Amino acid sequence: MANLIPKSTIEQVKDAVNIVDFIGKYVDLKKKGKYFWGLCPFEAENTPSFTVDEVGQRYKCYSCGRSGNVFDYISEKNGLSFPQAVVQAAESVGIKIDQKYTENAANHFNEKDQDLINLNTQAAEIFTHLLLNTDLSTEALKYLVETRKLDRATITEFQLGFLPSSWSLHDFFDEKKIPVEIQLASGIISQYDDGSFHDVFSNRIMFPLKDSYGNVVGFSGRTLDKANSAKYINSKETAVFKKSQLLYHFDVAKQAAKLSQHLILLEGYLDVIAAHKAGIDYGVASMGTSLTKDQLQLISRNSPTLTIAYDGDSAGQNATWRAIEEAKNFPHLQLEIVTIPDKKDPDEYLQAKGSAALKQIFEEDSTSINDFAFEYLKQNRNLENPANLSDYTNDLLKFLGSHSNPIANDLTLKKLSDQFGLSRSVLDQSLKQVTAPHQEQAEYQQNLEKASDPPTEVKARDPLSSQEAMIERKMIVSALYHETVFQEIEKQGKVIFHDPRNQLYYFLIKGYRGKHPGNQAIGDALMANMTADEKDNFNQLLTDQVDFYASDNIKAIDDYLWQLSSRIPFEKKIKQTKIEIQQAINLNQNDRIKELNVQLAKLMKEKAGNKRG
Repeated sequence: MANLIPKSTIEQVKDAVNIVDFIGKYVDLKKKGKYFWGLCPFEAENTPSFTVDEVGQRYKCYSCGRSGNVFDYISEKNGLSFPQAVVQAAESVGIKIDQKYTENAANHFNEKDQDLINLNTQAAEIFTHLLLNTDLSTEALKYLVETRKLDRATITEFQLGFLPSSWSLHDFFDEKKIPVEIQLASGIISQYDDGSFHDVFSNRIMFPLKDSYGNVVGFSGRTLDKANSAKYINSKETAVFKKSQLLYHFDVAKQAAKLSQHLILLEGYLDVIAAHKAGIDYGVASMGTSLTKDQLQLISRNSPTLTIAYDGDSAGQNATWRAIEEAKNFPHLQLEIVTIPDKKDPDEYLQAKGSAALKQIFEEDSTSINDFAFEYLKQNRNLENPANLSDYTNDLLKFLGSHSNPIANDLTLKKLSDQFGLSRSVLDQSLKQVTAPHQEQAEYQQNLEKASDPPTEVKARDPLSSQEAMIERKMIVSALYHETVFQEIEKQGKVIFHDPRNQLYYFLIKGYRGKHPGNQAIGDALMANMTADEKDNFNQLLTDQVDFYASDNIKAIDDYLWQLSSRIPFEKKIKQTKIEIQQAINLNQNDRIKELNVQLAKLMKEKAGNKRG
């Protein structure tokens, strides 16, 4: 019998997840009256009719009629089962659910779909074996090792493979008694009109494509024949493979993003592998398709920041522009842009400059979307021509108006004025005209909703404080179970925990370890002198972090210490400065705005120099 997630765990997750915070990652919500309002996430609309009730922890759309709690939202939006929705909600707040329950939740395929997964998994194993262990793949292996500079360990890790033209998948699967209908449904084998069978990916290097749980759901194949116009082909759409909803390497990258709070979007599979070779495992690729809404939802659900690092050629820059435009529907996702020098792709740059240089570009050389737009819109324009300059300026102002960020826009207008000698007051007025229709629509909607009940004040959760609390909990539990971790924390000097309970627990751990050195797990000893309520709270802390203390992860602890002492304090300063700038803008305090912008620029520069290597 399958292990069901306990009701107590479900209630714990429901209590921990604020529905406004969760849905607010994907829908731009505005507080108006009693509810938060936004555009329907299920169907296209122009006027907000989707409401979220923070007090009742429910949502309702007056357009499409859908309603429910946070689990219903996740199930409806992502096509997941109830257990999967609980697991996803738990992951969003750092709650760990026992593996015996998550394994059942992850296996969400019906019997027919599971047959496709099993076939794809076998095929992936065959492809890797044929590449690494036979003489049938000499040319393909030479290309990967000598041209792409991949070693056998990397090839194995990414399960790269090859399907020689002299081989037959159909014959192999027939010997395994796999029904022909399953073979054909997989999309990797096709049948001609004469009844014969054909391997779709014959004579191609194979890249297995996986879902968020690491199941092989499809393939992409790269030809070695330069005359073949179809450089890459993907599996056809199947019940388990929908490429617009998947990201290459996402099953691994989403785990790395928990530490980095960051994902990098790359253009191709080999670019992702290049990033991995440079020490960056939070890279993903959109499998040759334009970035889609579903893919952006995957990204925003797992990372607050996305760096778009498409190729430096014109095609890559055009794709970057399209991705920025698509991402404006995800206002809570912070975008950064990286352009590889010399119009190279990441893999080419890695081979030319080395892994350290590529890592530096990814981690230190990003620009804002405003800066990207500033340069991108100059393309194919003679800006010494007044008419071209006017068109360029209008296009840039339209972009700023649709990506409203008062601070960034102020800096961009200053840059525009300084570079081309344009009147700043005229630019300010022009931007107001561009944004006026959006403001009028917002005011109209607000007037419609003024009849709502008086707002009930509910303190929204601060994402930075939530990250801070989660990190503190992980450090406490790890120090409780591993003396080496405790010693690593102590090396850093006085560590202050912002949550009073965490500070208390750490004092208890420190006191006990000082008197009893050499012990590893000391949880039972600490609880011996606790009250029943204190034991319940302490046990809850251990349950939340049950997966983390399996090993003394010193590297992770060092990263957590850095985040507590450097990254989060910087982010809080930057956030507070932005709030003060917005307040100054509302009060028309121009001198104060300039002073705070200077302060913000210094903080951003200091933050860039303070990135962890």
